[in-house]
Amino acid sequence: MAARKKKRRPGRGRNDIRRGPTRDPGPTGNVGCYFMLFAMLAIGLVVLALELLG
Repeated sequence: MAARKKKRRPGRGRNDIRRGPTRDPGPTGNVGCYFMLFAMLAIGLVVLALELLG
């Protein structure tokens, strides 16, 4: 009786980077957050200026 062949899960190689909860994006990972913050502040200031001047 032949042994059953193991089914491999795709994307699980020996050299894959482990992307778990301990992965730290570092300081460059917050660039998008800062961009969104500044964009919302700018929109708020534009709306405030239009309300005051218009």
